[in-house]
Amino acid sequence: MKPEAGSDNPATSQIEDGQNWLLDCLKPLGRAASIAAGAPWSRQAEYHGFRILTAGEDGAYAARVTHHHGREIKLTAQLKHHIEQASFKSPEEAMQHARFVIASGALNPLLRS
Repeated sequence: MKPEAGSDNPATSQIEDGQNWLLDCLKPLGRAASIAAGAPWSRQAEYHGFRILTAGEDGAYAARVTHHHGREIKLTAQLKHHIEQASFKSPEEAMQHARFVIASGALNPLLRS
């Protein structure tokens, strides 16, 4: 006997929830693996003299701040984690997050070194 199309089957609902949870867990792992494998940072933009690169796929995008007016900058571990480990649904959102960090002045101490 087949369940009716309109009926709510609790077992089916639990399976779908489980599959969604699994996919949500795998997306960041896939992004981390592509970064570890040396996947290229694809998009590039400038903001207040800082170069911002973004990379990712399938709704897991991150940003990286690499240079200021052509000079390479070295992020502290805390800032690097805050910017690069954040995951966003689009490259534009990742870019916006990096711009917010730059606008906040969090990178200014690095420019003096």
